[in-house]
Amino acid sequence: MNKKKNIIKQIALERIHILFDLIKKKKYENYKNRYIKLALDIGMHYKVRIPLVYKHSICKKCKTYFIYGINSRVRIKNKCKVITCFNCGNILHIPYK
Repeated sequence: MNKKKNIIKQIALERIHILFDLIKKKKYENYKNRYIKLALDIGMHYKVRIPLVYKHSICKKCKTYFIYGINSRVRIKNKCKVITCFNCGNILHIPYK
């Protein structure tokens, strides 16, 4: 039983990786938001954490994919990477080493 759950979680994580690879390839904004919604739904349904690399490229409030310089701004301030979303104005602080 436990082995089966691990396999299911592994497949769900692979699907999340595939969706984020598609996000990087597609040019249309409506597909990007749809793929993000699908990835988040897969993560919640199968109780899989989305990797930090991907989590830091999504706005927590409006769930849009950050394209630096186009729909977000990045600044380094007090040992933190500060990302500001232009769609909703949300600010994301990420510790910077």
